[in-house]
Amino acid sequence: MKSLHASSARSQRGSVYTTIFLVALFGFVILAVLRVAPAYIDDRTLVDTMNGVVESGEFEDMSLSDVRNNLMRTLNVNRVDFDANKVVLTKEGGKEYVDINYESRKPLFYNIEAVVIFQHRFEKN
Repeated sequence: MKSLHASSARSQRGSVYTTIFLVALFGFVILAVLRVAPAYIDDRTLVDTMNGVVESGEFEDMSLSDVRNNLMRTLNVNRVDFDANKVVLTKEGGKEYVDINYESRKPLFYNIEAVVIFQHRFEKN
């Protein structure tokens, strides 16, 4: 019986390292999700706000500064940190678009950051 116990313990020796590796990997994934998720939540708030501006019917008559002011008013209430200069008016093919292109950098640990890039276009005409 002693030889049976010794052989099973020897065959399970690598399972400790595998378990430690899987726990560390799972911890890293959870850390990354918890650090990056607020950027996606803030972006969803921004897109919902812009969709509200577009659906209001006043969007076609608004100047770029009006769009920025309206957007920033709502984002400030929701405590979303956003630079209004990222809202740009673009003309292509006789149509006007409001483009919002920006990136969000979130620190993971030490000097490693996650960069999330968002690009949105809203048709003005």
